[in-house]
Amino acid sequence: MILKTFLSFLASVLFIGISFAHHGGASFNNEVNIAVRGKVTRFDFINPHVLIYIEATDDNGDTVEWSGEITSPNRLARRELAAGAVRWSKDVLQPGDEIVLGGNPARNGSPFLRLRLVIDSKGNYLNGDEDYFKSIELISD
Repeated sequence: MILKTFLSFLASVLFIGISFAHHGGASFNNEVNIAVRGKVTRFDFINPHVLIYIEATDDNGDTVEWSGEITSPNRLARRELAAGAVRWSKDVLQPGDEIVLGGNPARNGSPFLRLRLVIDSKGNYLNGDEDYFKSIELISD
């Protein structure tokens, strides 16, 4: 009985540790905020996190594929909206749409963001707001 209780406890502790590790922000530089403008190549409105991929042009004129991760589709779709705001859905972004992604870049230098800002091709703020956008550096235009 003691062994069974101990093993249950151990499994619970391991599960909680894995859960917290998954949601950690250690792989992102939280001190830096950047934005990238580009065309959507892929939009995955799936669990556990929505993923957005864009092609952007860097300062040398080379094409770079950036990707960004944001919370779950369920949380995005159920967000309380401000007047005139666009509701998130699997169709909110389409390949070829020119958008802006902003947030915290990956610490390892890869073109990957924890998204704090998403502006669609019509200028709608799907995530974040104008004040945040004005406060960050646009690295690709």
